[in-house]
Amino acid sequence: MDIDQSLGLKRDTWYDWIVLNVATFIFILMLLLTVFQITVRVLDLPVSGGAWWTEPLARYLLIVGTYGGAAVASRNGEHIKMTIVSTQLEKRSPLIGSIVDILAQVLTIVFLIMLGYAGLRATLQNWDTPMMAVGQVRQGWIYGSITVFIGMMVFYELVNLRALLTTTDFSQQLMNKENRANKEGE
Repeated sequence: MDIDQSLGLKRDTWYDWIVLNVATFIFILMLLLTVFQITVRVLDLPVSGGAWWTEPLARYLLIVGTYGGAAVASRNGEHIKMTIVSTQLEKRSPLIGSIVDILAQVLTIVFLIMLGYAGLRATLQNWDTPMMAVGQVRQGWIYGSITVFIGMMVFYELVNLRALLTTTDFSQQLMNKENRANKEGE
């Protein structure tokens, strides 16, 4: 897998800019909390009230940040996918390989929509429920953040599906197949 070098913010839309910067901010905040916690523990610093709250907060940020990173991966088309079937089919017939890729993309979108719906329900049901470890943080906030990132993933997957459907190779193959079918039918 090649590293995508197109992450420069100059070519991105405002939506891309927000997703990248929010995900980056979450990971930086998590890193700072972890470093603070380690520093307080190792140097045995007398911090008022202790730094006990940094561990669960960093854990929650890791969970939310994972979905932010998944949205960035969806943006770049780098999410985890098994391409062995489509690659083998593409060797035999590029059109069938493209159709399998499109079906996999549609299934991914359907799964993410179902996941987002479950996240929305969890958000609404737990909006005011405090987290056990850090009472100031509400469960609904965590679920809501995850649901927003899932929504971003759905958006990017729809963009990726559109790109698959409008690629010239796929369109040409489909047109050639229809033309051949029309000629054989005449």
